[in-house]
Amino acid sequence: MKKLYQDRGMMKWQGLILSEHAEMISREKNKPVKRELLFDEQQLEEFDQIIHSSIHLQKEIVFELNTFGDNSLLKVSGVVSECGQLPGQQPYFKLKGYNSTFRLDEIVSIFFAAGVDGDGDTN
Repeated sequence: MKKLYQDRGMMKWQGLILSEHAEMISREKNKPVKRELLFDEQQLEEFDQIIHSSIHLQKEIVFELNTFGDNSLLKVSGVVSECGQLPGQQPYFKLKGYNSTFRLDEIVSIFFAAGVDGDGDTN
């Protein structure tokens, strides 16, 4: 049976959405989605060991953060001065000379600065 009009499908329902709702939907669609980083226990133990070596032996470390959830990484280096966790919050650490705290769940990679390995020997 042939219809007298062409059905527009979902297009006919678009008039029921307020303009504010349409703007909100388009903003949410364009917002970057923060991907959760998953590490195994060995990687987490290595991160912990590097951070504690930096605190106790005053070794410089370099780490990369993914703070915005996109593909751009922030590279930071320094000596860790403090490491801790407040109740109900993620673990964090501070570097000497920085006022900011860095959350451990945002770290993508961490390693000792060039010329120093985990045993304190220079390369």
